[in-house]
Amino acid sequence: MEEKISGSVMFITTVREMWDTLKVMYCNEKNSSRIFEIYEYLFELKQGDKSVADFYGELKGLIDELEMYQRAVTDAATLIGYC
Repeated sequence: MEEKISGSVMFITTVREMWDTLKVMYCNEKNSSRIFEIYEYLFELKQGDKSVADFYGELKGLIDELEMYQRAVTDAATLIGYC
């Protein structure tokens, strides 16, 4: 277990309680933790020394994964309802 994860469960006394805590932290139905991570990567992503093809591939991979978790809304009536 990684240090940053074990630090959040190190004082829990039972395995059951540890797994329940980890489940709440990392396995929610909407995958909000992973969605947040993807957005962080997208906002910080820079081409740097990468070729355009490599940069595009990394960008497309992140966007595709985000789309898997969070479908883009294209219906005008639904979008109007968000306002």
